[in-house]
Amino acid sequence: MKKRSVLAAALILLAACGGGEPEPEPERPNIILITSDALRPDHLSVNGYVRATSPEIDDFARKALHFTDAVTVIPKTGPAFATMFTGRHPQEHGVGSNFAAIPESLPVLAERLRALGYRTAAFVGNPVLRPSKGYARGFDHYQLFDGKRGQGVTSLNAAFRNWALDKTWDRPAFVWIHYMDPHGPYMPRKEILREYLADEVAGSDERVPLDPGSLPSGNANKVLGAVPAYQRLGDEDRLAVYLARYDAEIRGMDAAFGMLMGFLHKQGLYDGSAIVFTSDHGESLGEHDYYFEHGWFAYEPSLRIPLMIKQPGQTNGYEVDRQVSILDLWPTLLSFAGAAVERGVVGTNLCGTVAGRGELIESSDRYPDKYYGVRVSGWKYLIREGDGAEELYDLREDPGELRNVADREGERLAELREICKAALDRARAAAVPQATGLPDDPETLERLKALGYLD
Repeated sequence: MKKRSVLAAALILLAACGGGEPEPEPERPNIILITSDALRPDHLSVNGYVRATSPEIDDFARKALHFTDAVTVIPKTGPAFATMFTGRHPQEHGVGSNFAAIPESLPVLAERLRALGYRTAAFVGNPVLRPSKGYARGFDHYQLFDGKRGQGVTSLNAAFRNWALDKTWDRPAFVWIHYMDPHGPYMPRKEILREYLADEVAGSDERVPLDPGSLPSGNANKVLGAVPAYQRLGDEDRLAVYLARYDAEIRGMDAAFGMLMGFLHKQGLYDGSAIVFTSDHGESLGEHDYYFEHGWFAYEPSLRIPLMIKQPGQTNGYEVDRQVSILDLWPTLLSFAGAAVERGVVGTNLCGTVAGRGELIESSDRYPDKYYGVRVSGWKYLIREGDGAEELYDLREDPGELRNVADREGERLAELREICKAALDRARAAAVPQATGLPDDPETLERLKALGYLD
């Protein structure tokens, strides 16, 4: 394996983050993007969670840029990655659900990097990210797994290891590894689950209804006030059991992440590479009467994500508390490759000055309700499309979004209403023609049903 010198890593860092003039032909780093599905940052121990769910991620965060107020702009897997890989808001690229395709007219990240000479490979654990919807575009090697079958996260590691050992690394690579855990159904390793079911957190006797009573979505996997069908464990109705399973999946994913970091170190690929760890969205674990799912709303549990970036040559980390989003990953990752970002892109390079701009957010399509809103300066504004009902939350005073103050903060409400309308108008004016993608085969549809995506 080709190892990168400390001097080369330093030059890359300067070029990527604007710290000095680049060399005429700087050595470009490998770019390794690691994502974990449905991962809430407040369930990572590095962020103060009561369980030690993430020792490996914690260690990585301490040596990286750790963005503590990062959000997705839409809490659903396909739309979130369409946003991340095009640098465009869902109102522009039009992917509002897992059944829409990325428009062919928009270049995607892997295409851009491959055109710059990068070798590209992806090892993806969620079958919703299928090639027929455009997620494999630009990848020389795209390996799709069902992360809830077989060895799960370790299968992805093994596939990447085999691919990596077969390469000479004579040119830079862009690698994407997407773990499906902790996305439901929660199926953790038994030894981790036993540990969590025996701790104090599991002692709560709070119960979760199993029968939703009605199905406004028409889908037993998308319900309010009860456990969705694909998550149900027989007659188990203890909230603590489901939380233990979710946390145990995080711990299992964390172990796989640690093994991946160990492999990169062993092969001399860690120090000189740009490594990013994040998630597509979070997970609602009962907040707002919404259990073990994501997409219906744009509340904090589903919207907030972890985000950590280790720059080439970086050994010391620090926290950044400004609001950032998945829209910022497009310009940031391209900057590592020395590529310019086209006009019209909202995101900014996270290796530069982080201004903490406001963000246009929305819920996913294919639900009974559709929400739009803005998250800015510690406030969140939401409007329900169907009836125009408005919500306003002071996130600093009320991080759980328990008190809608729209009727008491008229001036703030009017201000954020106008910001939301203007942002929507701008994004919709930049919308591109939509793509249909290829139809799904019956086997794919069955697996998507088992994972909660279909009834």
